[in-house]
Amino acid sequence: MKTPRTHRTASSRLRDSSGFTVVELMIVVGISIAVILSIVVAQVGTIRSWNGTAALLDIQREASLGMEAIQNAVRPSGALAAVPGAFGDSLEVYWEMPGGAPDSLANKFYLDGSRNLLDINGAVVASNVDSVDFFVSGNTLHIDAWLSSDVDTPNRTTDDQRIQVSSTAICRN
Repeated sequence: MKTPRTHRTASSRLRDSSGFTVVELMIVVGISIAVILSIVVAQVGTIRSWNGTAALLDIQREASLGMEAIQNAVRPSGALAAVPGAFGDSLEVYWEMPGGAPDSLANKFYLDGSRNLLDINGAVVASNVDSVDFFVSGNTLHIDAWLSSDVDTPNRTTDDQRIQVSSTAICRN
């Protein structure tokens, strides 16, 4: 007659097992929660980084388009005048008559209360402009502008994007 075996192998215990223990379930749940949380934190960080980069690209594009519009108006002009405005400097661009005297206002660029840089027709040349300064020296125009974006989170300032743009334009006439 054989004596009963008290030591069973691991595979025989698993075959005879009817489920998981509470400790095993708690370990699996803890590991699963840690993995899910790390994925969520990585996703939130990626979205914040993406939004910040997109905002920076937007204001850089706005600055580039605004500077290009001003330069295109200044190059063929005959005279320039920087005039203090309600929200910062404004720029007046004049055509020059053949005799050399400035004749009529050809264009004007100014900042409105909504942070938009407008032209003489009221068309938006650039938006998100905090300030713009025009410095006229002879036939040379120097432009300094600050543009910013708050990335749709007014309660957080850590993700705000801001750039300074400087440019120069010369009257060709």
